[in-house]
Amino acid sequence: MPMLEIIKATKSFGGVTAVREVDLEINSGEIKGLIGPNGAGKTTLFNMVTGMCRPSSGQVLFNGKDLTALKPHEITEKGMARTFQNIKIFGHMTLLENVMIGRHFRMRGGALSALVGSSYAKQQEQENRERCARLLDFVGLDADPDSSASSLSYGQQRRLEIARAMATEPELLLLDEPAAGMNPQETKDLINLILRIRDAGITIFLIEHDMRVVMGTADSVAVLDNGAKIAEGAPNEVQQDARVIKAYLGDDSEISNPVPGQRSGGCSVSGPVLSLRSVETRYGSIRALKGISMDIASGEIVALIGANGAGKTTALKTISGLLPLSQGDISFEGQSIAHVPPDAIVKMGISHVPEGRKVFPQMSVMENLELGAFIRPGGRLGKQGIREDLDWVFSLFPRLEGRKKQLASTLSGGEQQMLAIGRALMSRPRLLLLDEPSMGLAPLVVKDIFSIVRDLNRNGTTILLVEQNANLALNTASRAYVMETGNVVCCGSSADLLQNGKLREAYLGE
Repeated sequence: MPMLEIIKATKSFGGVTAVREVDLEINSGEIKGLIGPNGAGKTTLFNMVTGMCRPSSGQVLFNGKDLTALKPHEITEKGMARTFQNIKIFGHMTLLENVMIGRHFRMRGGALSALVGSSYAKQQEQENRERCARLLDFVGLDADPDSSASSLSYGQQRRLEIARAMATEPELLLLDEPAAGMNPQETKDLINLILRIRDAGITIFLIEHDMRVVMGTADSVAVLDNGAKIAEGAPNEVQQDARVIKAYLGDDSEISNPVPGQRSGGCSVSGPVLSLRSVETRYGSIRALKGISMDIASGEIVALIGANGAGKTTALKTISGLLPLSQGDISFEGQSIAHVPPDAIVKMGISHVPEGRKVFPQMSVMENLELGAFIRPGGRLGKQGIREDLDWVFSLFPRLEGRKKQLASTLSGGEQQMLAIGRALMSRPRLLLLDEPSMGLAPLVVKDIFSIVRDLNRNGTTILLVEQNANLALNTASRAYVMETGNVVCCGSSADLLQNGKLREAYLGE
């Protein structure tokens, strides 16, 4: 009997099905990897297994017992623990106190016994302190156990979270992207820790975008795409599976001819309109960008590609001023914008279409478009050419004109993406930053949107495109930069990159 058995698990959020009829088994002593592109449903599946959300249909069995209706703490008591994609530790508490919280429900005796300070309560407290101290040592935390958790480095905080989960005495440990944000040495140490945890008798279920971790630890790997399981098997088999390659890289197709005016060369360009030099960006202690450099010439479409978590969205947010630089410089048309606020960057001629559309749902289509022109002189319709630009946007996206009084929340996903692009165009950008415009859209809608992207470029708009579908991106751009764990690992023409093993390595590992 499998330790964990997921049977036809399905989870819908309104009209969106995040996970659909997934079957999965994990045997005792196994390390099972779970991979898939951004939005595949991996964390949602973890949340169903651990009781964070209840399946819309299907079952979750643990050692033969149905967990489907249980609450998270009840599932933990059964012998299952997890870590989270975003670190969740108690920064104001000590290392030892963080781990002891994981021991809380394993302690015997009530509040009264602890309150009066009985000898049994004192003995238990001492035993738990010693046990938790050993766990800190096991995960490689040699810092003072009584020091504040907030004083730890990012990699050490990840280890502390694992120690706290292990304090619950789990049979099954679920790790959600434990290597996210780690440097190469921390990642190597994490691989060794995961293997030691397995050797200590704990079964592991692992979500991870760093393929070095997955391929270096997992006995078998399951792959999700658009909420469905598309492949399962040994790591090397999954790497070669055509369905997996398609999910990560997109369909193989003939490279389109570059749009007129685009360059077809490699990494360097003369007189770039946008230039990044040794740019580093942090989320607290996490180095999300590790000194990246790139150039974009006027009139180009340049793609920025790589697996989820590579740093692509962070790069666009840094360029548009939404995230501050830790070091390095960014220049636009020869002027540094490294510490310029976002509204001033828009005024300079850079517009950002964010991942996930981010339209204003309770405003109408027309109001969303008007907000795109907010920074322009005149402000309202009919002034400074805003009426003409609205007509231009409606000519690009005819569907929006018939829905201009509708609330943005009532639009389809494709229509919201059109609205997000249209809103950005209302600021008259010379450089357009596009973040994952194909995400969650039907193929025909994607085809329409990317056709419009090419038209925009032909009309003189320079475009920096972030797109997880590598083939789609490389069929649209003439050049691309490939990112992996916060670094640019290679760059060149679209045609050359499709033949470059570095591209596949960045998505699926070696």
